[in-house]
Amino acid sequence: MDITSQEEIMIKALREAALPPLFVLIRIRNDISNDTVNVEKSRRDVVVKTMEKYISPLWKDYHEGKSSKAKEE
Repeated sequence: MDITSQEEIMIKALREAALPPLFVLIRIRNDISNDTVNVEKSRRDVVVKTMEKYISPLWKDYHEGKSSKAKEE
């Protein structure tokens, strides 16, 4: 999958902000999903579905970790 220059700039900016990887993935997914001007619909759908495939297990792990921390307290 090719990354556009706009996508590359956005990824670099999010990395420099030292944001958690899960947040970065969700943010990029949402930005691409809502970008109806710069990303054609077919590409947007493919990218969003691919990202959701990677985000889903991370999201589950995040909530399981959060849940176990709450039980410990």
